[in-house]
Amino acid sequence: MNELPVEIAERYGRSSSQLRKRRLGVILAAGGFALLFVIWVLWANLTGVVKPVFKTTAYEIVDDSHISVTFVVTKPVNTNVICAIKALKQDYGIVAYQEVAFAAGDSYGSDLVDLDWKANLKTTELAVTGLVDNCWFY
Repeated sequence: MNELPVEIAERYGRSSSQLRKRRLGVILAAGGFALLFVIWVLWANLTGVVKPVFKTTAYEIVDDSHISVTFVVTKPVNTNVICAIKALKQDYGIVAYQEVAFAAGDSYGSDLVDLDWKANLKTTELAVTGLVDNCWFY
């Protein structure tokens, strides 16, 4: 490859010393971003909060306007949790929605507690299924 004359290379920022400085800057910036990414990953994994775990165990279509949904929530004893329960019709439209709150309790030996719950929902149409959509801390 042909080298540019020194005067022209310096004028347009292509001299060997300027290229070394630019390369060093790019390496330092990339290293800084990599370090920030590693710190973020460690922080996210080490400070992660236990999330409530939920599972729909059963549903029963009572009649055209009622459904019951049975589920289990596993949560830390000293936390408040809300769970959203939905009933869906044939085309996956929501025909009932209810939020159930679980208050913090006293700890007697275990850090986690399993709560069995049966929610009765009034539907606007015939439901074909019922489920726990999500649970979160409040």
